[in-house]
Amino acid sequence: MATNQRRLLILAAGLFLAWIGWLAYLAITATRPIVLSRPQFLVSDLDVIAQVEETKTGVNHEATVKEVYWPLQGRPVSSGDKIVLTNLEGCTGWQGPGRYILALHHGTEGNEVVAPGKSPGFPPASPELGQTVARPRIYPVTSETIRQLEAIEAAKAAQPH
Repeated sequence: MATNQRRLLILAAGLFLAWIGWLAYLAITATRPIVLSRPQFLVSDLDVIAQVEETKTGVNHEATVKEVYWPLQGRPVSSGDKIVLTNLEGCTGWQGPGRYILALHHGTEGNEVVAPGKSPGFPPASPELGQTVARPRIYPVTSETIRQLEAIEAAKAAQPH
């Protein structure tokens, strides 16, 4: 009887160690997915994919529009246009020069990357109480972020204006 219990204990310990090893492997090899902020894109009035370069002094404030996703009609910019980004240095998500998905507010001074809007279940931040306000975010272009952007833009287009 004791031999069977010992075998079961060794089997359980082996399975436990195999499970822990599998979890460690996943933790090491899995990447953190990039998820677009739906509220950020719902409050923006200009959504583009743009090439953003880096200069010797840091991030360049000029970007070249590669694709315009929103608005669908009456676009203030088109592919190939250079746009000025007024708050790029305050954004999160910068991974070096490349193509980025930008949710913008088109203004007279330039284009400002919008911060994520209010989300249900998350009270708005209050700087007066020492709470940090959400920083604007830019997103690198990947097949997954493009898929998410297309889903968000389809939802935006379906909304009554």
